[in-house]
Amino acid sequence: MPTNTPMLSIRNLYFSFDSSNTISDFSLDVEKGSFTTLLGPSGCGKTTLLRLIAGFLEPKSGAILIDGKNQSGIPTNLRKIGMVFQDYALFPHMTVRQNLLYGLNVKKHGRNTPAISADEKNEKITGTAKFLYIDSLLDRFPHQLSGGQQQRVALGRALVLEPSLLLMDEPLSSLDAKLRTQVKDELRDIQKRLGITTVYVTHDQDEALSVSDKIAVINKGRIQQQGTPREVYFSPANRFTADFVGRANFLSADENTMVRPEWISVQKTEPGTYPEDECGRVSSVSFLGAATMLTISTPMAKDGILTAQADSLSADLPAAGDFVHISITRRWHL
Repeated sequence: MPTNTPMLSIRNLYFSFDSSNTISDFSLDVEKGSFTTLLGPSGCGKTTLLRLIAGFLEPKSGAILIDGKNQSGIPTNLRKIGMVFQDYALFPHMTVRQNLLYGLNVKKHGRNTPAISADEKNEKITGTAKFLYIDSLLDRFPHQLSGGQQQRVALGRALVLEPSLLLMDEPLSSLDAKLRTQVKDELRDIQKRLGITTVYVTHDQDEALSVSDKIAVINKGRIQQQGTPREVYFSPANRFTADFVGRANFLSADENTMVRPEWISVQKTEPGTYPEDECGRVSSVSFLGAATMLTISTPMAKDGILTAQADSLSADLPAAGDFVHISITRRWHL
């Protein structure tokens, strides 16, 4: 279980590639043993933050502390981190064993830390490979592996270094939907078993909600909200978070009132049965498997369009063109 002592502390961080700040007054604590996700749209600064934590970039000002130690001036290979890149960055001319060994060979040691012997390296590689169920793949090359196997090798190359902090930059983005779900669950299981502090970057809201202990929602280099997945989804702090994490409807009566599609119930009716501002007409229907999304034209919505979620097995599911009465079961005031 996570403790209250931060493994990673970011304090008032500023960074820019040009005259405008890419990262602006950014502060974040990541508890030991936790899985924290940096969630935001493309270009929001989340990958830049990961590179700053790793030491690939230097901030203009502010501080990054890992396990209480300021990382200013400390090169990447002397920080107690492991990193999994978006494209995995496996060496194609090396076997799985050689890819795992690479980090151990290039890792620098402090004056008081002895170099790792060949036997110790082999023991670390064997143990990591067994833990990740890739011990039967050690003599294969990356092109002989599936996407999920490549992902586990990339993770193994980071874990074999026994880092205090694991950084992951959208590691599932190149996988198909089914494999992404499988590997995502594997990653979370591995993180829990190891208890390793993890900072994970993604733009995928569903991914972030399902794997994280905490989520930091980022836009334009600033944190919009920090909290548990439930807090971020059910109690968004502002319009950006409400609109980016899941789907959100905003009401014409109060533009600061947010309603999720699943908080809306619709029933087919005839015009004149209910007040006009409680009704609308279904303009489109999208079947998504267990759920069906209804797009409804209605004066109830601020922009004239409301999205509602219905059970696909409902015997009275509205169709495009149907007139419906709209009931709201829950609201959240921003």
